[in-house]
Amino acid sequence: MADDRAELIEILNRALSAEYGTLFVLPRHLAQVTDEEIKRQLRLIADVELEHAEKNARLIYQLPNLQVRTGLREILTAHLEGEREAIAIYEEAAAKCRDPEMRKVLEEMKRDEEGHQRLLQRTLDQL
Repeated sequence: MADDRAELIEILNRALSAEYGTLFVLPRHLAQVTDEEIKRQLRLIADVELEHAEKNARLIYQLPNLQVRTGLREILTAHLEGEREAIAIYEEAAAKCRDPEMRKVLEEMKRDEEGHQRLLQRTLDQL
């Protein structure tokens, strides 16, 4: 059961990534299209893609152990865990990256996440 849940989360995260990926490139594509009807259709598609992304996110959070937190300490702790996970992901990606410019961006994002981690930890320590 836990394996199915983990696999489902991975699949839904891939779907979420695909939907957001489409939303990211769509403005660039729209800038190249001159036909207004085609632009209108692409914008309608974008609206649906955003709905799909939101639905995927809601589905992920409906799974057990991914519920929305309520208490301040619980909320901050959950975000702190997320920052730690993000740091590990960016660290792993940077280590595997051969392109120096891409590695630089990954390392910058990792540093941003480390700053978030410090901020959240300080806030938790003050509670």
